[in-house]
Amino acid sequence: MLGAVAPDSFDTLHSYANTFQMPFVTPWFPEKVIPPSSGLNDYAVSLRPDYHRAVIATITHYGWKSVIYIYDSHD
Repeated sequence: MLGAVAPDSFDTLHSYANTFQMPFVTPWFPEKVIPPSSGLNDYAVSLRPDYHRAVIATITHYGWKSVIYIYDSHD
């Protein structure tokens, strides 16, 4: 399966993908999804990379002592 889904539909499609062992490729995961390290996301793949490491690396690189970080989770 390939496509963007509403957060309310994600759990259903994710369950189908895991049940039928078929990849589910989506541009993003909803906030409430179980992290991939849990082993339960075997067949779900996000196209958007995790950017938190880049944010932390930028803060560390420039040596910023304080940061205001504004984040919108609903693209």
